[in-house]
Amino acid sequence: MTNSEWTRLRTLWTYRFHKYTHIIGKFWSVLIKTIHLHQLKWRAGNRPFIAIILSEQMGDIIACEPIAREVRKLYPDGYLIWFIRKPYIDLVRYHPDLDNYLIEKCPSERVWLLKLNAFDHVYNLHISHRKCKYCPEDPVNPTADAINLTFDNYYDRGDLLYMFSQAAGLPALTAEPKMYIPESIRQRVANRQLPAGPIVIHCESSHVARDWPAPNWNKLVDWLLDTYDFPVIEIGLKSVVQQTNPRYVDLCGQLSLLETAEVIRGARLFIGIDSGPAHMANAMHTTGILLLGKLFDFVDYMPYSGRYKRGEGVTILNNFGHPCAELPYDWVQQAVAEQLGQPTIV
Repeated sequence: MTNSEWTRLRTLWTYRFHKYTHIIGKFWSVLIKTIHLHQLKWRAGNRPFIAIILSEQMGDIIACEPIAREVRKLYPDGYLIWFIRKPYIDLVRYHPDLDNYLIEKCPSERVWLLKLNAFDHVYNLHISHRKCKYCPEDPVNPTADAINLTFDNYYDRGDLLYMFSQAAGLPALTAEPKMYIPESIRQRVANRQLPAGPIVIHCESSHVARDWPAPNWNKLVDWLLDTYDFPVIEIGLKSVVQQTNPRYVDLCGQLSLLETAEVIRGARLFIGIDSGPAHMANAMHTTGILLLGKLFDFVDYMPYSGRYKRGEGVTILNNFGHPCAELPYDWVQQAVAEQLGQPTIV
């Protein structure tokens, strides 16, 4: 057997191992969670037992936070459970209108849980056909299908909250998103003794099509530090900026989701690409400069509801028809200068 044949064989069996262990684990998880859900329903008594389903992504969940408040209005005495993936638990853990959350292993597991558990009402925010890479089940949302909401047209229909609320069978919502940060998290961030009034930047998303080039970010931060005496804090999973100036603080990979939101809350200005932290800035009422561009076939799209959608406290830059990577550097520098005013370093 040649090396290439051995590599292909090893890749095939590695995939099969992960696939079948995932599927076995899924059915075991379905069993455990089914028992858990029936126990919760029994404890809830006569209260309506309600599922809200939006398990990912970070920005989607933050944008759709008002749905929890809307469902609570509809069912003041309901027992509300939010289905969510493990990395995003803290986005719903402290919500005052939710009674609980359920960690979703994969979309296929959700299909089985909804079949086996007698929820009185289900508000499914997902568009149909977002499948698990290992499982055969194809999740569908008849409510979204009935209004012809698909991955090919969803951004043509409005912002995330507006369209996902309709996918769940609710009225089209336009409310302000909120985030709920407990005092323990705020104190944890305070204990870092970060510089006051920073410019917070987020440079890299989970999708390269949303990103602005690293050389542009480095050039922008160099200019900021040379022109203003404000500190600059970079957040995210991985650093993009290479900088030794003591007024630059790299917090990439060091913060939880809610700690990240708390850092953004204290910023004088947030500068970032279209991503979860941008939705945090909207929810935390932080002034923002957001860098957008063509995303797949979507050219002129608006992910944000509330104040950012109304154009309050935000500058949205979009070189229509071009990806974010082609957004001119001068546009961004000018927008930042207009927001920060006169230079503070002579």
